Amino acid sequence: MHQRFNSAARAAARARVSAAIILAFTLVGAPALAAHKGGVSPGWNQCRAPDPDARIAGCTQIIQEIAKETPHNREAAYVNRASAYRAKGDYAHALEDFDKALEINPKSSAVLAARGAANHAKGDLDSALADYDRAIALDKNNATALLARAHIWRAKGDIEKALADLEEAAKADPKSTAPLLAAGVLYHAKSDHDRAIAAFSEALKRDSKLAAARNGRGACHYAKGEFDKAIADFDAALKIDSGYVSALVNRANAWRAKKDFARAKADYDAALAAKPDFAAAKKGAQDMARLIAKKGSGAATPADSAPAAEHDHD
Repeated sequence: MHQRFNSAARAAARARVSAAIILAFTLVGAPALAAHKGGVSPGWNQCRAPDPDARIAGCTQIIQEIAKETPHNREAAYVNRASAYRAKGDYAHALEDFDKALEINPKSSAVLAARGAANHAKGDLDSALADYDRAIALDKNNATALLARAHIWRAKGDIEKALADLEEAAKADPKSTAPLLAAGVLYHAKSDHDRAIAAFSEALKRDSKLAAARNGRGACHYAKGEFDKAIADFDAALKIDSGYVSALVNRANAWRAKKDFARAKADYDAALAAKPDFAAAKKGAQDMARLIAKKGSGAATPADSAPAAEHDHD
């Protein structure tokens, strides 16, 4: 089946698959709040607070008398304040605090990964890469750093290195679906649909309710011309999330490829009801209305070319 990339299908896939991958990549490296052990300062009540401003205030109180705390607690105070600064988008202060934490414990793979994430969010990819490299050198099973580094490689255009890191991340964290989802998207972008299907299928073994994996695998089956398998996956995605617009449009395209224009129009209409400004759904519904009218007039089944279902390749 000839593959063509078009903006309508790109927009359809972007609605959910891309969101899942972006979420995974932007949150990796965010450190869990470090626990203190027998702290001296009363500021510890706030230094683990969910609210960033409260956390900064509490950790600052501790840091003002940091010499009274154990090395473990000193590291925790700086890490927790750094995470609060990062949450506020204040990367300069976050990086200063991660540096302080690493002065206390220079071999902390977790803190290196967290500093890498701050550099990553700041847009300094080379510094982020250096931090992730060091984190992985210290702990080859640091799934957080592996997943984050894969995104750096992808941003730099080195898809093979990205896929290698995603494979290691999936091994390092046998419960995580994020590296498998990301690998599925990258393999699909390479038109390696069988490997993409394998990645999405493994993600589904880990979480059978993962609608993005169902939609992604369905898009791969569609790209291979396996329309019934594609529809089964889109059906499953929509059972998990009935408002999944991307899956509705992709299923509409599959019905369209099977020349079932009525079902295709119903799915395009449902997608439009959920997202009235969705250009791909609007055009699809208009096309189907025109084709159904022609067929109803007694004319032969009109020629039609269904759009390609694809993931976000950006």
